[in-house]
Amino acid sequence: MALMLEHVALFFHLAAFAVYTGAGLAQQRIIAASSAEELTADVRGAYEQLAETIVSRIELPAIFLAGFSGILFLVDDAGYLKQAVWFHPKMLCVLGLAVLSHLEMFNTRHIVRARLSGKPEAAIAARKQRHAIYGGLGALLLVVILVLVAFVRTAGSST
Repeated sequence: MALMLEHVALFFHLAAFAVYTGAGLAQQRIIAASSAEELTADVRGAYEQLAETIVSRIELPAIFLAGFSGILFLVDDAGYLKQAVWFHPKMLCVLGLAVLSHLEMFNTRHIVRARLSGKPEAAIAARKQRHAIYGGLGALLLVVILVLVAFVRTAGSST
């Protein structure tokens, strides 16, 4: 039964990671595309609303599913808690990603509200720049997680 739990947890962990990464990339690209000068304000607003929907309905649930499936790993094998070389830094990165996702959600909501209320384009552009910074930090954390899991974790397991 424990082997089944491990396989189910691994499947959901990897699927949630893939969905999170894809949603994060998609909403960042959509926000960037919404800055194109040839777009009308209505089209920009639609892009921005789409990005907000992706963050709040896909990206955030995916990071929490990844966290929940990670807890299933701990239920199955608490020995992960002793693997401080890679596990604790990975958890710190995941926490950082959850915080960044929330900041992105709040930021996209501000962008959508600013567009609907007729705020100046400069104020919206500043929010979009902030959003790009959040995306860059998130990408960096994702790379750190991949390095920790793919190289640091496996470095100690060679025989």
